[in-house]
Amino acid sequence: MSKARRWLAGSATVALGGGLLALAYARGHEPQAVRLDRYTVESDRPGLPAAGLTILHLSDFHFRAGGALQARKIARLLDLLRDERYDVVALTGDLIHDWAGLPVALDLIRCLCPAHGAFFCPGNHDYAEYSVWGVFGHTWHDGDDVTAQRDTRPLLARGLDAVQRIGDFVLKVARNDLVRLPVAFNDMAALQTALADCGVETLINAAAPLRVGETDIWFAGVDDLLEGQPDLPAALQGVPADTPLLLLAHNPDVWLDPAVRRADLILSGHTHGGQIRLPVLGVAHTQGTHLTRQQPAGWFTRDGQRMFVIRGLGESIPLRFGVHPQAALIRWLPRR
Repeated sequence: MSKARRWLAGSATVALGGGLLALAYARGHEPQAVRLDRYTVESDRPGLPAAGLTILHLSDFHFRAGGALQARKIARLLDLLRDERYDVVALTGDLIHDWAGLPVALDLIRCLCPAHGAFFCPGNHDYAEYSVWGVFGHTWHDGDDVTAQRDTRPLLARGLDAVQRIGDFVLKVARNDLVRLPVAFNDMAALQTALADCGVETLINAAAPLRVGETDIWFAGVDDLLEGQPDLPAALQGVPADTPLLLLAHNPDVWLDPAVRRADLILSGHTHGGQIRLPVLGVAHTQGTHLTRQQPAGWFTRDGQRMFVIRGLGESIPLRFGVHPQAALIRWLPRR
């Protein structure tokens, strides 16, 4: 074998080995390497208690029925939170990846101990289960209630349609557009009831005050952009103009709605931080939001208003690379 061929063979072996190691890391290590990050944010609006309010922000659990990796992730998070004190838990959607994951999500929520309360706004996965079959428009419900009609067209016509749908999907990912692939729809009423039994108040285009000391702090939640019926003006209706307001919105595209400027602090998720970060290019996809591949999560500021997009705990596909799962403790203080 010539030197050139030996070099090519060696390079291919190294590349293959490196790729397999990266895949093993992205599948087996990073998804469970949860980080607890701490932030302090100040507000000019009067009404916050002098000591501030500490919020535990969790999002995008994407829990399934079980599994060792998921169990280790949950154990890691609970270990990080064991000695922490927080006033409020804010859950910004996608608690489940499929309906079988709901008991797992509820078990985790029962382990949380906020001093004053917990709030939830839904994400698209709370409404619907997704699958690659959604590329072809295949949809069904639980049990035997099959809603998809059998396609009786000729095989060639079905094949051409499938190629077109796959092409459209690939183009959407390349353009960073919205991608929606629902195949089943969940019982949102049952989910809300289960959360209420755990002491979590669901906010869907609604707001509620939270009494802390001698003052009321308002929390609002808007419905999911993809699967819900978001109505931000309805969510903010009735909120007094002179009180602190924290808005929960699963999808950070809420930032584009002019009505959002009433909120002092916005907490969002949905992007997972991109899940896979590539050198130079940034993340592969930002879940179709206005955020860039270079900054698909983190803090965003506009005219003194702050929005935090968390990387979340789970994954839509079971891989993370360069984007660790994240929980956040946010201390919200009056500006001094």
